[in-house]
Amino acid sequence: MESSLEHLEGLARLAKETTPEGRQELLREVTDMFLEAPPNALTGTEVEYFGDVMGHLVFDMEMKIRQHLAETMSDVDAAPYELIKKFASDDIEVARPVLTKSGVLQDADLIEIVKQCSQDHLMAVSTRDRVSEQVAVALVDKGNDRVLGSLAGNTGAELSRNAMETMVARSEGGEEALNEALVMRDDMPADLMRKMYNHVSSALREYILSQGVDIDESQIDDMLAETREWLTKEGGGKKLTEAEKYIQRKAQLNQLDQALLVKLMREGRVQEFIAGIALLGKIDIPTARQALFDKSGEKLAVICKALEFDSNAFSQLVDLSNTLGKRDESDKAMLAGVYGRITTESAQRAMRFLRTRQKIKKDNTASKLEWGR
Repeated sequence: MESSLEHLEGLARLAKETTPEGRQELLREVTDMFLEAPPNALTGTEVEYFGDVMGHLVFDMEMKIRQHLAETMSDVDAAPYELIKKFASDDIEVARPVLTKSGVLQDADLIEIVKQCSQDHLMAVSTRDRVSEQVAVALVDKGNDRVLGSLAGNTGAELSRNAMETMVARSEGGEEALNEALVMRDDMPADLMRKMYNHVSSALREYILSQGVDIDESQIDDMLAETREWLTKEGGGKKLTEAEKYIQRKAQLNQLDQALLVKLMREGRVQEFIAGIALLGKIDIPTARQALFDKSGEKLAVICKALEFDSNAFSQLVDLSNTLGKRDESDKAMLAGVYGRITTESAQRAMRFLRTRQKIKKDNTASKLEWGR
């Protein structure tokens, strides 16, 4: 090893006299010498000596070269400590590989980086295979929603109860990615998932319920009260029917779907079905009722296709709504063909047009009432 170190000293002296191209070649040779040394052949002092020489050369060079060396050293367990620390606080293109992969960096180093560097640096730290509880706390204290979402989605991140509570508080009104990452964590306490239930998407509410988390009746009632207030306003102040209240509760529990609507029709609960398809399709009750009892069945086909019901569910609804026997087998076959030909996109365009027409009609009615006063 002595001859190699003598060679290294000679190369270091040559660095003062070489051109930029020569210095780059010198860096390559020094790096190769370090990487080619047998495992455990270098003492700690020798490792840091190599690091000093590489650092002296590389930090006078363009970013592309620093980035390449940082990437190379990020996978080396015995990489020079001081060199790795300098890379970790460099521009993010250089820092990212060592922040995400290097085992040389200690928790204290990572916490210092989190306190002093950019959100991009924090994002890189949040993706490490293991993020200790102490580093996670630092990330939660300074990270933005994207960083917190990445940290929550990292199964190797150790999150304390306090850190989770802070993240849950931040998640309200934050990015959906943060909500999803928190809810999906295996170690998320049930009481915190329950707290998130009020402000996450319907899909995440369904997931929370599927995990056996008990949601307080009062919590659901509060959400129902908000929904009733909105629906009453949309309906011109009308009092909601029992069927509409039933459907609201099913919607809040994420149970309002094609399976429930088919079940309601099978049980003869027509008013609940009408209220349900009206809420899902964001159309008024009269339109939903007309679609159900229209002999042609084409309006029902458009609504079901826009809601992406499968063909089997639609066929069952066609059969179950044929209480007066107005449709024969040829009618049903024709409707099945129509349903297969309608695209979801065209059905959804038709529904947007229908909602717009309803709004214009309602606004015109309100305007006439104002004039009549």
